Amino acid sequence: YLKMKLNELFFFYFEDIVMSKQPTTVDSIKYRYNSAIRPIFGDQLLESISVKDIKKYQKELSKGIYRARNGKVFTPSYINIIIDLLKRIMKYGILMSYFSPTSEQSRGLTCIYPLIENDFGKKSQVIWTIQDFNKFSEIIDEKKYEVFFNVLFYTGLRRGEAISLTWNDVDLINQSITVNSTACKVVGRGQVVKAPKSSSSNRIIYINDSLNEMLLGFFLTEKEKYGTSINHLFVFGGTKMISFTTLDRVFKKYKDIADVSDMNLHGFRHSHATLLLELNNDIYNISKRLGHDNIEITDTYLHVNDKIQKEIATKIEKALNYEQHNNINDYLVGLKNDLKKQMIKSNFKSEDIHTLKTIYDFINSF
Repeated sequence: YLKMKLNELFFFYFEDIVMSKQPTTVDSIKYRYNSAIRPIFGDQLLESISVKDIKKYQKELSKGIYRARNGKVFTPSYINIIIDLLKRIMKYGILMSYFSPTSEQSRGLTCIYPLIENDFGKKSQVIWTIQDFNKFSEIIDEKKYEVFFNVLFYTGLRRGEAISLTWNDVDLINQSITVNSTACKVVGRGQVVKAPKSSSSNRIIYINDSLNEMLLGFFLTEKEKYGTSINHLFVFGGTKMISFTTLDRVFKKYKDIADVSDMNLHGFRHSHATLLLELNNDIYNISKRLGHDNIEITDTYLHVNDKIQKEIATKIEKALNYEQHNNINDYLVGLKNDLKKQMIKSNFKSEDIHTLKTIYDFINSF
């Protein structure tokens, strides 16, 4: 066996993962190795990296001897990610026969256990109630962002998923949003649209009436602005999607004006999940709606998902104090859907679209 250092092994490991991982994942692995592993173990020969050394480093990270660039102590979950990466690289070296492990390394790598999360220094996720969100939403003076934040709150979409939406993904007739992409930052390429990280992130989300009405109004405004065909355009940005930096700046501006609790953007997903749990204690379907992949179930049960998702959307609407339709209103709902189809899919002139919208709004007022 040639004597190989960890930096050399990482080069081969990195070449392999580039072919099988998403660009954002590759960037994260490279950053974590260079910032947290290379300075400690990079120049060491593989046979000399003992299990005791790795455990000692794990303990030093938890005590704050090694810290992030901003001086903050690493969280237990992030320390676990670093140590797990180091273990994966070492196991890769053994599997590929790049070095001959000591008996301690062969047995001991599996005995380096992850740290347990605890409440010490842990910042709880701030969430908003419907009342909190309404206070925030009322001060938004740009329609694009009003609709965007309503989508986040009432669907639980990840911010990247919402940013990458095109009008092709929004079904205003069946009141649903198809999630099949996400926006992310890739080193050297900037902000791009890519496939979701996992298959469970590909999903259809049924939306409540009020959100659908808001999206319909915004669609008609955008259609008049750009022309008759806007399906290929981004919902929130038109020809160019909103940047993450712009979104962060806008969110902070409106949050400060509204004087609401200091929730971060990811808090919209937590807020939505909390709202759903209050309305319907169905963990499986809430998990599917949010695009989580930690619950496995048979395809037979998946067929039930659409029906229950629609029921969830209806319950959201009830939470906004709307009454269920009676028989005459069922007829009016059908009439409204016919009008929506004409407004969305037809090539009527702008004045004709306005006429149809006037009729639609009149029916909608009953």
